Amino acid sequence: MILLLLSLAARADSPDEAVAVPGPAEAAPLSALGIFQTRISRSSIISTNPFLDGQVVGALGGSNGTTTSLDERSMSAEQRAVAFLSWAPTALDGRAALTAGFEVDFAWGDQSYQTGGNKGGGFGADQVNLQTRRLYASFQPLRGDHEIKVLTGLQFVADSAWDPHSSTLNRLSRQGGGLGIWGSEAAGISVFGRHSDGWGERLAWRLGGYTLVENGLGLGDDLTLWMADASLSPEYRVDLGLHAWWLKDNTGGSGGTLGLGPTSQLSALQGGPDLDFGDGVEVDADLIWLAADIGWNRELRRGPVGARALGLFNLGRLYLTNLPDVPVRGWLVNAEVRGRYARGSGSEISAQLLASSRDGSGEGAYTGLVTGNSYGVVGATWTSHGALLLFSDPGAINRQVAVVSDLSNGGRGLLGLTGNAGYDLLPERLTAQGTLALARTPDGEALGQELGAGLVAHPLPLLDVGLRGAVVQGARVSDPSTGQLSELPAFPWTVLAHLQWVLF
Repeated sequence: MILLLLSLAARADSPDEAVAVPGPAEAAPLSALGIFQTRISRSSIISTNPFLDGQVVGALGGSNGTTTSLDERSMSAEQRAVAFLSWAPTALDGRAALTAGFEVDFAWGDQSYQTGGNKGGGFGADQVNLQTRRLYASFQPLRGDHEIKVLTGLQFVADSAWDPHSSTLNRLSRQGGGLGIWGSEAAGISVFGRHSDGWGERLAWRLGGYTLVENGLGLGDDLTLWMADASLSPEYRVDLGLHAWWLKDNTGGSGGTLGLGPTSQLSALQGGPDLDFGDGVEVDADLIWLAADIGWNRELRRGPVGARALGLFNLGRLYLTNLPDVPVRGWLVNAEVRGRYARGSGSEISAQLLASSRDGSGEGAYTGLVTGNSYGVVGATWTSHGALLLFSDPGAINRQVAVVSDLSNGGRGLLGLTGNAGYDLLPERLTAQGTLALARTPDGEALGQELGAGLVAHPLPLLDVGLRGAVVQGARVSDPSTGQLSELPAFPWTVLAHLQWVLF
C-alpha cells in the first residue's frame, strides 16, 4: 500500500533516475514533496468483517474476512495525501538534514467526528487521522566520488543496497529482494555508501540495524533486524548483489493484537506461514536470509533490453518452549527479462518467473519461506509483477487483498509466472497495458490465472490518470478453518480508475 510513496516522483518505467523523496539540497534548505492519490474501484470481492472494512489487507478468503460473491458487489472511493518535508540548514552545506513524512488516507464517506487512522471521509469530516511515515536525521560526512550517508530514526527499510529515500520504485523493485522480503518502515540506523567514476555507479552498500518491536524496556523480549548489502558493477551494464540479513526474535511470538512471527495470526492474515505447535507454546527465532543477484541493464537505463536473476536462502531456527527446536530451510528464486521495442517508456514487454519452497519437504523442519509479512502490516510486497488480484497490488491504498499475498504462499510454496506488455499510443502521453499472470504450488495445484488490461494517460508531468481492470479464473485460496485450498464462490474481478499526482 505504501510503496508508491517511495518514488512517484519518477514513474517506475522511466528510463532516467530521479530523486523520489527530498533530501539534503544546498540550493533549497527547506524542500517538500507532496503525493496525492485517488482510486475508485468496483469489484466482486466483499468484506464480511465490519471491523476490517476500513483497511483490508492480506490473503483473499483468509482470516481478514474477504470473499467473493455472485450477487453482491463492492464499490469504494479512496484517497491518500502524503507530505515529505526536509530541512537542510545552509550553514551545514547540505551535509545534514531532518526529514519527516506524514500521511492521511481514507475512503470517501467513511466516518467523521472521531479519531483513528485510515478513516475520516464522512459527511462533516472532522476526523483526526495523521500517520507518521518518516522521521529521521541524515548526515553526509563524505561526499564526492565516494559518498557516505547516515540515517537515524524512523525510515523506510528495503531489501537491497540502495537508499530507498533517493531511489525510484523501478530500482527498488529490481534490486535485491525486490521489496518482496522486506519493505516497510522501521526505526534504527542505516549507513549507505556509494562510489562512482566517469561512467556511473560502481559500488553501493548498506549496513543497518533496526528495532522492529520493543515489548519491555527492561526485558530481553525485543525483535531486531540487522542487514548488510552490497551491489558491485564491474562492467557498464552488469551488476552483482550480495545480501545478508539477520532477524533476532525474542518476543515469544507476542506483540500487538495478532502476535508476531510465523506462528502468529498476523502472519496468517497476510498470507504468510501459520505454523501450529500447540497452545501455550512460546516461539523465539533466529532467522537469516542469504541472497545473491545479478543484473544486466536491469533498470533499462543503458539500452532497450535488460535481465536479472535472484537466488535466496532462508535459514535459521525456531526455539519452542519445552519442545525441540525447529530448523528453518527455505529458498526463493526470481528471474526477469524485459525490453523496450518502440518509442515511449511505456512501450515495454517483460516476462518474470518466481518460485519459493514449500513446507513439508524436511522432517521436523520448516522448509517454506518467511518474509516481513510475518512481523508487520504490510511488511513486504512483491512489486514488479503487474497484477491486481492474483498477487498484491502495490498501488493499493487501504484495500490490498490478493489470492497470493506473500511469497511463501502460506508455507505451501509458489510457482508464479507473469507477462506484461505495454505500448505508448502517444509517446509519454498515453499508454495501453496488458497483463497475464499464473500461479501454482510446487506440487502442481492451480491457484489461479489473471488477465488484466489498462489505459494510462499522462496529461501533465508527474500526473497519471488511468483505468484498469483484471479478472482471475480458477482462483483457489486457503480455507482458514481447514487450511486446505478451496474454490471461491465467484471468480475475483475488479475495475478501477486511479489518479496519481506528485507535487514538488
